[in-house]
Amino acid sequence: MSTTNTIILAVVCLLAGLAIGWGLTGTEAKTTDIRWKYGEAELVIDLEKDMADDETLISKIFSEEYSAAGATNWLKKKHELFHFTDPELIDKLKELDYESPAAREMRKMRDKRIGPWAYQAQEVKVSIPEREVQPFSGYANVCESGIFFRKQVEVFLPSRPDKKITLQATGRYACPEGYKFPDIQLSREDAKKLFGYTNFSKYETAAAVVIQE
Repeated sequence: MSTTNTIILAVVCLLAGLAIGWGLTGTEAKTTDIRWKYGEAELVIDLEKDMADDETLISKIFSEEYSAAGATNWLKKKHELFHFTDPELIDKLKELDYESPAAREMRKMRDKRIGPWAYQAQEVKVSIPEREVQPFSGYANVCESGIFFRKQVEVFLPSRPDKKITLQATGRYACPEGYKFPDIQLSREDAKKLFGYTNFSKYETAAAVVIQE
């Protein structure tokens, strides 16, 4: 029997034993501790204190990592109740009906780019292009195949988060694979606001995140 199944079986037996013992035994028995040993670990249930109510008992079971793991796995296997961080939950989500309330709420989160769909800040290479292709202040040129194109982007310095500018990434340029390109091209004015200087050697490093589609 696997470790997980052993823990599940132990938790089930513990809960069943507690419920039967509490309901059928006399007053003296209820003052006895139940000690559940698993390897070097031990969970002690005080039948007088810990069985006072359901919440106290469940809190006791989830007070130790090994007993909490056993209870969680039992709930998952027997009742399909998953912890929200359990990757196995994904397979159950695939079974949701398109119009179910949960599916609708997840689509709203996706559309609003919140939760697991939120854009993440990433390091970017910034440059100032030649004057004839330089964007206006407040705008930026970006790779047409990148995530920033046609988005509102906040560019900031990781070492100084207060130094930031907001840009509309409406300009574009091709970025064929196998070649190196800046991620964002700024106007000289915006570069001055962000970095405090404009004499770039080639690229400067900053961070950027999409803030609006």
